[in-house]
Amino acid sequence: MPPYSDPGVNVYTTNLKFLPKVACALIFGAILSACGGGGSGSSESPAATPSEAEGVYGGTITGGASPEFQLLLLPDGQYWSMYGRTTGGQFLVSGFIQGTGTTSNGTFNSSDAKDFGLFPATSGTISATYNTTAQTISGTSTSAGGSATFSGGPIAGSLYNYKTTANLSAIAGNWSGSNTGGENVDLTVSAAGAVTATTSGGCNATGTATPRPDARNVFTVALLQGNGCALQGQTIRGIVLVYPLASGRTQLVGAVIDDARTAGIAVFANR
Repeated sequence: MPPYSDPGVNVYTTNLKFLPKVACALIFGAILSACGGGGSGSSESPAATPSEAEGVYGGTITGGASPEFQLLLLPDGQYWSMYGRTTGGQFLVSGFIQGTGTTSNGTFNSSDAKDFGLFPATSGTISATYNTTAQTISGTSTSAGGSATFSGGPIAGSLYNYKTTANLSAIAGNWSGSNTGGENVDLTVSAAGAVTATTSGGCNATGTATPRPDARNVFTVALLQGNGCALQGQTIRGIVLVYPLASGRTQLVGAVIDDARTAGIAVFANR
């Protein structure tokens, strides 16, 4: 789903120091394969619950500063949609939209969308149609600042399998990447899911990465912001995806937000 704001305006480096680290996307928010789908949304689409429309989608954005999106739609209707661009086979995240929505008769609607490309996050709405057979989705995101359209389906070049249980062995180890605040990020995840994160801006965070209990290939993340973080002492929560690329490398994409849904940040890395 496209951004409401121009993700080229990096509010995190000017107004906010990096919140803790990992955690989705967005949305991304984010990667392919066995997903439930969305897209052209014809009248022939059957009635659906969030669990039927759930999955991972990727595609293009029209009317936004970022040309691509990767969307994660979870069984309970919660979504994380990362926007950015693919460079050198890696999806580089500029920002993300998070919220919850409902599905019915081939349509998806969300009235509580928040675009975390700005601080504080910008409110908006999402209206989309999907087709579970074609695994496609398309629609419009709207806010006071304007609107943008998006259209997509399974993500090309990804070997990610959404409908399998996440395994800590996939995320365990060391990761070096970047966040949407323009900082370098170093992550270490233990075999048991303990997370430590450090940014080049001096933020240190600790927490856990836990496989979702519903047999979906998604980790939930909770990170306590420590010394040097903008929200020191607060716990930031979100999601993270880890998936193999056709190149043989592995990508991590995640996003976290505060409980008030005013601030958030995304992380992307590969190894």
